[in-house]
Amino acid sequence: MISKYVPLAAITIILATYVGPNSSVFFDNLDKILPLFAGKIQFIRDFIEYGSEEMCDTVPDQHAEYDYIVVGAGSAGSTLAARLSEDRDARVLLIEAGGHEFLVHDIPIMALHLYFNKAIHWDYATEPSNQFCLGKENHQCRVPVGKVMGGTSTVNFMIATRGNRKDYDEWAELTGDSSWSYQEMLKYFKKLETFDVDLAEVDPAYHNFTGPVRIANIPYRTKIADAFVEAGAELGYSAADYNGPRQTGFHYMQTNQVHGERMSANRAYLHPISKDRDNLHVSMNSHVTKILVDPAKKVAYGAQFTRYEKYSKPRRYEVYARREVIVCAGALNTPKLLMLSGLGPAQHLRSLGIPVVQDLPGVGENLQDHIGYGGLSFLVNDTVAISVSDIVDLSKSFTADYLNRRQGPMTTLGSIEAIGYVDVDEPEPRSSYARDRPNVELMFGSLHLGNDESLHLPFAISEEHWLQSFSRTLDRHGWLVWPILLKPKSRGRVLLRSANPRAKPKLLMNYLSHRDDVRVAVKGIRWAVDVSRTRAMQRYGSELQVRPVPGCSERLAHDTDEFWECALRTYTMTLWHFCGTCKMGRDTDRMAVVNTKLQVRGVHRLRIGDASIMPEVPTAHLNIPTIAVAEKLADIIKSDWKSSMRSETM
Repeated sequence: MISKYVPLAAITIILATYVGPNSSVFFDNLDKILPLFAGKIQFIRDFIEYGSEEMCDTVPDQHAEYDYIVVGAGSAGSTLAARLSEDRDARVLLIEAGGHEFLVHDIPIMALHLYFNKAIHWDYATEPSNQFCLGKENHQCRVPVGKVMGGTSTVNFMIATRGNRKDYDEWAELTGDSSWSYQEMLKYFKKLETFDVDLAEVDPAYHNFTGPVRIANIPYRTKIADAFVEAGAELGYSAADYNGPRQTGFHYMQTNQVHGERMSANRAYLHPISKDRDNLHVSMNSHVTKILVDPAKKVAYGAQFTRYEKYSKPRRYEVYARREVIVCAGALNTPKLLMLSGLGPAQHLRSLGIPVVQDLPGVGENLQDHIGYGGLSFLVNDTVAISVSDIVDLSKSFTADYLNRRQGPMTTLGSIEAIGYVDVDEPEPRSSYARDRPNVELMFGSLHLGNDESLHLPFAISEEHWLQSFSRTLDRHGWLVWPILLKPKSRGRVLLRSANPRAKPKLLMNYLSHRDDVRVAVKGIRWAVDVSRTRAMQRYGSELQVRPVPGCSERLAHDTDEFWECALRTYTMTLWHFCGTCKMGRDTDRMAVVNTKLQVRGVHRLRIGDASIMPEVPTAHLNIPTIAVAEKLADIIKSDWKSSMRSETM
């Protein structure tokens, strides 16, 4: 456990690390920073207490046996390990490639800057493309998937969305199993949450108030965020509970946050049991390289992993599962691990010299993600938004407010404060409410990428594009909207680069390959600009920054559909909502990898429990839906083994 004293200087350095190029501001002002922690420093005490709640890192015995082996301690794996270990007679091993989550990871404003810390994510990137991410380094989108306790829930934007009821009814129709319908999934969305959102009306039919994940509003709100929600009302879209009966509308953000801090799946599910769940072991810094499957019997019986220690050579382990192996490595690493284990498209595996254990052509296919346009920003004539220079200005109280009281703009989700759900093809509010299946999300932030010279770096925007397009508005107050495609039709795939487990996978995303995605995205861009022209946004003089887009502005007239398509392909924004690569489906669906009990086709005692099983991406940020899938799978596994043991005793 991490229950030792952490010096003031160490915390100062940690904080400076996450401010990127502004770190010099901290070091130049150490004499002003240290008094922020003076006396009985609350942040130090919180840091120590937080560390004491982390699960102990356990070194398993070689060839140790467990009832369940769970691969990956992300949103799904943390949930499953906690729920399966509720049976005190079951021994559970949770294997995680990363290490401990730290309190500094959970400062919400730092969400963007976590992507500088490669120790806590896989540092993947899409394959270079001439169709998208053209303004990014090497024409690649960054893919910072979490490699830490809590997985991506420890590095994401903490946005709590369930999606639309029709998403899950679609899953039920595609799979032929009504247990995946919205009405059935609702009980798991309720089971996981403590709903603490400040709304005038909360319908208890849709919410629970005693679950592990606290869902609340952001405790700080800018005036420009208020204006955005007012703009929605002006356009006929009221604010409401988008996780309740209706999704369409302009809303303040709901977030998995507690007392102004991130609430990852690790913190929600594992911290509360870290002291008394001795039947749950966690092996950290342990990279699973192979699922052990008997090739003759087609039975999964364990996992092979390499454990990395700071002061010793890596060591390979094999551990065995008496009941099941459950893979929760995420929609990119789960298909990678299956293929390394001989489970996947036979031709691809043979081309890399991997023996085929089970031909599963759907492994790695059907890759989906939410993408949009990342180049829209608007300037204002008042200090009503967030500015990096204000936060690091030690004459202001923002840092002290957060460290000592968990208040102020540092509680915002990397400045993301509100969200709009619209159907750009049927924009009249009444018809949208009746249909209530938005196809575009307007993700609102009270800080634009041109405000500071560090903000483009997490998205790998090239220096050429930064200088020509974004750098003209340094320190200016403003806001951004990312118009996001909620139901993209383009599909990508995950392939192995080699048979070496340490090699990064090939991510062939194929963003914007379907023309309808381009059409809807351009409509979404125009919708966002229309929002800026409302009376509410004009109260602060909101003005679209007409920035030059290298490769587009030289040859295309601004504000034409052709220009916006070119800009979209240049500043493609991915939300890293990967799913679908091991989809569930009917027995007749050749590309389905798992059945509706999430059992891998043709392999006994092996299941998948993460976002890779989703046949279609929901209209949601995927953290909450993934936890709900894991909650449901935990019940399925418990029920199956209870039935199995009952039949054995009869």
